This record gives sequence, structure tokens and C-alpha cells, in this order.
Amino acid sequence: MFQTITNTLAIGSVAETEALKEVAQNGYKTVIDLCPAAEGNQLNASIVKELALEYVTVPVSAKNLTVETLEAFKQAVKASPQPIYTRCASGLRAGVFTLLILAEEEGWTEAQYLEKFQTLGIAQKPNCPLGSFAHTYFQANETENVAV
Repeated sequence: MFQTITNTLAIGSVAETEALKEVAQNGYKTVIDLCPAAEGNQLNASIVKELALEYVTVPVSAKNLTVETLEAFKQAVKASPQPIYTRCASGLRAGVFTLLILAEEEGWTEAQYLEKFQTLGIAQKPNCPLGSFAHTYFQANETENVAV
């Protein structure tokens, strides 16, 4: 799966070398991999670099779904050559994290975020930790905005 989100951001679950070659041929400069090594789905950094792509890893799992992990992802996006392809095993983490940083940049409400998320066509199970994390993120930001 490969999906363009903006001119500089795409998400997906591409893992095969041939598909990664296409990512590079389409002008992408960086791959941000959200799979933890222990999961067994992380890309081989050497192969990614052989394709002239920067490789950045920001492991995201149910154990580290925190604002700090989102911040690390946001910093990786800011510091990396663009355009950027963010991937994970299913595309779900890539979609959620990418849309959350766009929501912050563009001032989206949770409803706007959910509408954008629906357009991705990525299945998310009920009670998904990522869905709960996104909801909590918006609740915290709404509380901050009300307090200002």
C-alpha cells in the first residue's frame, strides 16, 4: 500500500525492495519506518540506503504510544529530506501519526482528522490503541486551547 497525503508526505506498508525502488524513482528522499525491530517488520536499513534513500526509524508500538513518540516522529519529519514516505506493517501507524502532525499544523478538529482518516481506507479495529491515542491527543489539545 502506498498513498500520497500531501506533496511532501506519503504513507503505506511497502516493504519489498522492488516497491521501495519505485518510492525512490518517484522522487522520495526519506523513508521513516515506524516498525520496532522486535516486531519483525522493520526494513533493512542497508537496502533502503542502497536505493539512495535516507532511513529513519521511529519505533511505534502499543507500549510507547505517547506524546513523546509523536514528538520524535514530528522532529524526524522536520529534520529529514523531503518528500518523505512513512511506513509500517499495515500503514495504520503511518496514517495516524502523519495525520496527527498535519492536524496540529493545520489546526484540524478531531472531526476533521477522522474525516481525513476515513479517506485513507485503512481498517482500524474497535478499541484500537492508535484510535484511543488520537482521541486522547485531541482531548488534551482542546483542553489546552480552552485554557488559553
